[in-house]
Amino acid sequence: MAFWAETKHRELPGTIADAWEAEKSALMALPPAFDGFVEQSKRVSPTCLITFERNRYSVPASFANRRVSLHVYPERLVVVAEGQCRSLR
Repeated sequence: MAFWAETKHRELPGTIADAWEAEKSALMALPPAFDGFVEQSKRVSPTCLITFERNRYSVPASFANRRVSLHVYPERLVVVAEGQCRSLR
């Protein structure tokens, strides 16, 4: 960024930093990040566990004996039920 303030722009008057400041207002806003997950419906056991890929994960006791939505991300699992999101690691 400091280099931009010192370097003249090839085609426009002023420096590269000046051209950047002039263009900022014309740029489009970024859309929200894509929330990419695979959703699975799971039934929580009476002992407050769900199974995913032969592993058991504990969930809050209020979810016992209910169906929940499991959002599978590459790095984490998220249980969604009753308007709550709980991350499982």
